[in-house]
Amino acid sequence: MREKADSELVRRQNRRIVLETLRGQGPQARIGLGRSTGLSPASITSISSQLIDDGIIVERHDAEILPEPNRRGRPQTLLDLDPGAAQVLAVKISIDGIELALADYRGTILHRGSSRLATYDADAAAFGGRVADEISGFLAEAPSPRGRLARIAIAIQGVADSRAGTIMWSPAFRARNIPVVEPVQKALGIACSISNDANMIAEGLDQRSRGETSAVVFMGYGVGMGLILDGKVYHGPTGAAAEFGHMNHLPGGALCRCGRRGCVEAYAADYGILRSAGTDDDSTPPPLSGVPVETMRKLESQARAGEPRAMEAYRKAGQAVGYGLARLVALLNPTRIVLSGPGTHAIELIRPHLM
Repeated sequence: MREKADSELVRRQNRRIVLETLRGQGPQARIGLGRSTGLSPASITSISSQLIDDGIIVERHDAEILPEPNRRGRPQTLLDLDPGAAQVLAVKISIDGIELALADYRGTILHRGSSRLATYDADAAAFGGRVADEISGFLAEAPSPRGRLARIAIAIQGVADSRAGTIMWSPAFRARNIPVVEPVQKALGIACSISNDANMIAEGLDQRSRGETSAVVFMGYGVGMGLILDGKVYHGPTGAAAEFGHMNHLPGGALCRCGRRGCVEAYAADYGILRSAGTDDDSTPPPLSGVPVETMRKLESQARAGEPRAMEAYRKAGQAVGYGLARLVALLNPTRIVLSGPGTHAIELIRPHLM
């Protein structure tokens, strides 16, 4: 019985390795898939046959690889993910807004949508139901489905408890511990998960990490981090790990959206940069709504033109992020660090002050 269980575990692991390789590297012939995964030809033949029978991968007869020069043989048929095997819906909740994207099993976006959704004073008990209504309306407008909707993945700005399925804290809400996963699953009957938005970016980076320790830092309406340790995204016990933006940068410093003072985010998020460049002091509470994109673009233009206060604001932002990254490097020595988010539109203003 133990041998049978071990054999089943190995089979599942090998199937996952094959699927992750096809997702990360694209269509491959069986022989190339064997090289990429390290699995034997016999294992590749067996696994690919099972996955084809299960409707998860397909043979691409429209795309074949010719034999190498001076070698005989038939062209090699490529194996690829079947786009109709399943669909996934990505939902992002941020300050006063919700964005949705429906993708097939290959990751091709089939339909996008967004809408205004008042968040700050939202009723915590009713908010999950509102998200479910937004999803239902979005799916009703989507093209005819080519595959079943297998999962809904929700990303939020702030701290998510992935086990409880709640928004523990977010600058987008006055309330805390807002249930989301349970009401969405109850209303739609589809498996659902919730995570911090930077962790969701890290999940995508993880597909290419190959066992590395790396990090992705999100910069924009807030500052967040997704952390990959030895090739796996680290969420912590509840999913609230790697809150890079809320590490202390200057004790007793600028007021952050989280209510504490001196956080990295208080200097490097869009509201922090705007506050530094204006006439408000560091004790001015951050706005409850997001900073308009046009406002940040205007501030970037002023900094590029040499306006002193704007330039100083981006210097402070770069310094805050830079000190935070220095601590990260000293602790974990990551292979790479990726900066992402709308805040990187001004990266040339920030980069000189990161070191």
